[in-house]
Amino acid sequence: MVSAEMESLARTGGLGDVVEALSAHLARLGAHVLVVTPLYGVTRVPRGVSRWGGTVPVRVGWGEHDVRNVGVVELAPAEAGRLRVCLMDHPPLFGRDGIYGDSHGAFGDNELRFAVLSRAALEIAARAWGTVPDVIHAHDWHATLSVIYARLTMGKTWEKVPSVLTIHNLGFQGVLGQSALDPLSIPKGALHSGALAHQGNVNLMKGAITYAERVTTVSPTYAWEIQTPEGGFGLDAHLRANAHKVMGVRNGIDTLRFDPASDSHIALRFDATTAASGKAACKRALLTELGLDLDPSAPLFATVSRLTWQKGTDLLLALMPMLVEGGARVALVGQGDADLEQAVAGAAARFPGRVASRIAFDPLLARRVYAASDFFFVPSRYEPCGLTQMYAMRYGSVPIVTAVGGLKDTVEPARPAQESGTGIVAPFAGMVDLALACEDALALYKDPLAMRGLTQRAMGSDLSWTPSAGAYLSMYREIASR
Repeated sequence: MVSAEMESLARTGGLGDVVEALSAHLARLGAHVLVVTPLYGVTRVPRGVSRWGGTVPVRVGWGEHDVRNVGVVELAPAEAGRLRVCLMDHPPLFGRDGIYGDSHGAFGDNELRFAVLSRAALEIAARAWGTVPDVIHAHDWHATLSVIYARLTMGKTWEKVPSVLTIHNLGFQGVLGQSALDPLSIPKGALHSGALAHQGNVNLMKGAITYAERVTTVSPTYAWEIQTPEGGFGLDAHLRANAHKVMGVRNGIDTLRFDPASDSHIALRFDATTAASGKAACKRALLTELGLDLDPSAPLFATVSRLTWQKGTDLLLALMPMLVEGGARVALVGQGDADLEQAVAGAAARFPGRVASRIAFDPLLARRVYAASDFFFVPSRYEPCGLTQMYAMRYGSVPIVTAVGGLKDTVEPARPAQESGTGIVAPFAGMVDLALACEDALALYKDPLAMRGLTQRAMGSDLSWTPSAGAYLSMYREIASR
């Protein structure tokens, strides 16, 4: 596996969570998995690592001196030795205070950085195993060149290795000018054949879609959405042409690590049978921590999110007066666009004691929010899968989501009269639909029996990686056998 992120080492979002959990579950199913990811300046390096002797030569560029010698730091093998994680160490490109950028913005050489990662991952795999792998699995645009290099530039043996590309978010594609071909050692024939050419540029995502044996998305609905003009970000026609290789595999969550019955980071542990008392204790603790008014009769709405247009942060802010007038407390946690960060902080200042904000990326606070909240907002305009709604459900918080992507695939609309459903689903990411969803939530909170049933069904949902990891393993076996 090739990934720019891994949750316990360095991450900015769901990509790192998925790679870490999926690789571990595949190893538990018997697969031998090697994950290669960079050693950033911000990487949290655990104890028990070892450095490989010597360096691994990595060629990116056609020139005689376009070879970088990278170090390799390997974590202690996990899952009975079947899971290995190697950190590619090259300080000039990766030893910085950020993954994709810093306080000054995105790094200007990201295409070179991730080209080196992609080629290095293949070279490291060959050295680790003494042969080529059975399958290459590339995650998002940062790893697309591992698919392209294996097929086009590394010789006959690598050319035969099948690959899987997982699209976590098609909004990011790795679009470069044609002048990048030679510095990144991409054969010009791939551009002229149309494999990478898109709107006059080089599109790495398009190239990996062309050359991969399978293209997966992180939910079935998102696999359909990216083949439409509305969700395809310009690549919908190319994806429809390759529809025979596109499939959606829903992300899961690590239900062992995210378990309110054993989580030491929340005020009181609980399970589905003790959720009422456990969540009440967690709610009191979080309200106090955030400076919100204590009122047992007031529902707590919350969100933990990147503060962006995609995530519908502006829609949630527009709902704030309605929620406050309805007696709710609201907690907003996250980082993102500067104007939305300012607006979120402004909402807390406008409604003291009723609305609280934390402009931060804080995984432990996120767990406390999942455990304490009654309702959890994910009003996304598009959402490839989403993990926070599943974490919230695991901790007994009823999700309020829009019917897009993985939100549609993981949250069943509540039907209290039929005692079914796991959350509240708004048909569209618009103010009218979301306002009606809030009204349903406020009414539901006044019916303790219905609320208890919905909470228990949400907690009882199978959100684990087990079925999805099994689907990936079957896919690997199928394409490797060819």
